[in-house]
Amino acid sequence: MYFSVGIEQPTDDKTAYGLVVPALCTADFSCISAADSQAEIAPAVTEAITMALETWQEQGWAIGDIQDLGPLYYQQQTEYAFCNSWLLLYIDLSAYEGKPKRINVSMPDTLISRIDQKVKTSPERYRDRSHFLATAARHELETASN
Repeated sequence: MYFSVGIEQPTDDKTAYGLVVPALCTADFSCISAADSQAEIAPAVTEAITMALETWQEQGWAIGDIQDLGPLYYQQQTEYAFCNSWLLLYIDLSAYEGKPKRINVSMPDTLISRIDQKVKTSPERYRDRSHFLATAARHELETASN
C-alpha cells in the first residue's frame, strides 16, 4: 500500500525533518517521526509505519480498513498545513493481514502461464504466484470499495 507522508522542512541546521502519516492518524492514534537528513526520511518513516501497523495489529484494529486519501487531499487539510512537501512510500501490508491459508483455485492454464511470467520478470514486486494473486485481489477489493 502506498502511504502519503507529510514532511515539515527544518527551519535551521539544528532542526529535524518532521514526518507524519495521515492515513495512520486517528482520534486515538498518531503516526509521526523525525529525520535529521533527507537520506534518513524513508528509513525513519518506514520504521514509524511498521511500528504503527504492529500496534494496530496488537489492538485488533483492522489493517484492511486503512485508507490513504493521497497527498493532494491531505495538502488541503488545515491540520497538515505545516507540511511543506509530500511523498508516497510503499509498504507491503501482507505481513499484517493474518496467517496464510492454503486454498485450491482453478483457472485457465494460459492465465497461470501469464501470471508466472509476470512474477518471473518482476521479482522486486512479486515473491511468487501466491503473492501476485494476493496483490491483485487487494487491488480489486480497494478499487471495488471506492
